Amino acid sequence: MLSEGRAIGQKIGSGQAKVLKNISQMDSVQAGDVLVTDMTDPDWEPVMKRASAIVTNRGGRTCHAAIIARELGVPAVVGCGNATETIANNQAVTVSCAEGEIGHVYEGNLDFEHQKMNTGKMPDLDVKVMMNIGNPTRAFDFSMMPNAGIGLARLEFIINSSIGIHPQALLEFDLLPADLQAEIKNKMPGYDEPVKFYVDKLSEGIST
Repeated sequence: MLSEGRAIGQKIGSGQAKVLKNISQMDSVQAGDVLVTDMTDPDWEPVMKRASAIVTNRGGRTCHAAIIARELGVPAVVGCGNATETIANNQAVTVSCAEGEIGHVYEGNLDFEHQKMNTGKMPDLDVKVMMNIGNPTRAFDFSMMPNAGIGLARLEFIINSSIGIHPQALLEFDLLPADLQAEIKNKMPGYDEPVKFYVDKLSEGIST
């Protein structure tokens, strides 16, 4: 075993480890690689979407890496302490979150069994189990799970994933420097009004 920490989710992922010291190295991560780094923030999300699993030195169940891993449906092991030291770059690893609250990172691409459950035979519950959701792109995946609807829609995640621009910047667009205005315009093709872009994209995310 190479490392262990808090398991996020119940899945298993494997691939080539990419040990990143900072966000400037994100281009080295290809689809299916395992992202290994100290910790993540919203700037890391493009590379997190390409990873088959995520491993961080720092963090807990409510850290950024844990939240995004749940939304993306990929296994993550957070709070490992020294994963960036014990896991070698380009090393084949298997990340397991299927062994309880402690997640493990093993050397090599290990074989594992995948068991399916027939949710149609589950008994009815006396309580309504609802979901938290914040990534519109996964709404249809989540709709296949037994649930009583949406209990909490995380608007900040919808804004981050579907809009990618701070609301204040769109509200005060005319007050921004010209170079920043140009950058924002590149993120809203087909729109002349920043506020309309924000309202339309937010509405699409919520309605999904």
